[in-house]
Amino acid sequence: MKTVDRSISLMNSCRAFTVAGTLALVVWASPLLAQPINVPNFSFESQSAVGFPFDTNPSLDSWQKIAEPEYYTPAFGSFEIPWIGTAGGFINTSVFNPTPYGNVVGAQAGYILMVPQVTLFQDYSTTPEFDATFEIGMSYNLTIGLYAKSSFGEIPAGSTLELSLYYRNDSDDKVKIGSTIVSYSAELFPGGGDLNLIDYQVNVPTVQAGDEWAGRHIGIQLESTIPLELTSFANWDFDNVRLTAVPEPAALALLGLGCGGLLLAHSRRKR
Repeated sequence: MKTVDRSISLMNSCRAFTVAGTLALVVWASPLLAQPINVPNFSFESQSAVGFPFDTNPSLDSWQKIAEPEYYTPAFGSFEIPWIGTAGGFINTSVFNPTPYGNVVGAQAGYILMVPQVTLFQDYSTTPEFDATFEIGMSYNLTIGLYAKSSFGEIPAGSTLELSLYYRNDSDDKVKIGSTIVSYSAELFPGGGDLNLIDYQVNVPTVQAGDEWAGRHIGIQLESTIPLELTSFANWDFDNVRLTAVPEPAALALLGLGCGGLLLAHSRRKR
C-alpha cells in the first residue's frame, strides 16, 4: 500500500512540475521569441541635418510624405513654412535645440509639426527594403518614443498624433488595423530641461488565416490629426521606431507542454 501511495505522490509531483515548468517556459520564452523587425531609418539619422538651416532637414530616407493638401499654403499660420518643411529630421544636441532629449538613439530625431494631415509613413510599395508582412499566428507591436514641444508658445490641449500599423488593399489604399491616438496635455508633456521621449505603442492582435491583412506587407504611419482650429506649428518629436512580431501564446504553451512531456518521460525512465 505504501508503494502505491508513493507512486501516486510521485506522479502528482511530476504533473505539478510539468505544469509549473510549462508556465515558466511560456513566461521565459515570450520575450525571447519576440522577433524584432528592421524598420529602415528607424532613428531618423538619414538624411543628415548638418549644415541645414536650424539644423533641420525636411528630407528623410525611407519615410514618405503625403501630397500637400489644398487648404495649405506657404503663408498658412503666418510662419511661411512650405509643406515639405512640416516634417523631417533634426539634430538633437544643437544651439537651435536648447532642451535636447536624453534618450535619442544616434544624433538625430524626427519631427512632425502640429498641422493637420502632416504625415510620415513607409511600406513596401514606397520603401522596398521594408518587406515585412503580417504572418499568420503572430501578433505585432510598434513602439515609438515621442514628445510634444513648442518654440512658439503654449500647445493647445486636444492636439493629437495618430500612430498606426496598416496594410494596402487590392486598390492600393492604406487600411489601418491598429492605431493609438496620443493627445497633448501639459501633465503628460511638461516643458523644461532633462527631457526624455516617452514610449507609446500600437498593438495588432494575433493574425488569423481569414484576416484580410494576413500575408500583406506591413505599413507604419505617423499622422498629425490636430483639428485645423488648433493648429500651432509646435512639434511632435520622435525617435527609435521599434517593430516586433510575437508568436501567439497557444504556440508557446504547446511548446512548453511538449518539453514538459519529455521531462516527465525522462523521469519515468530513471525510475
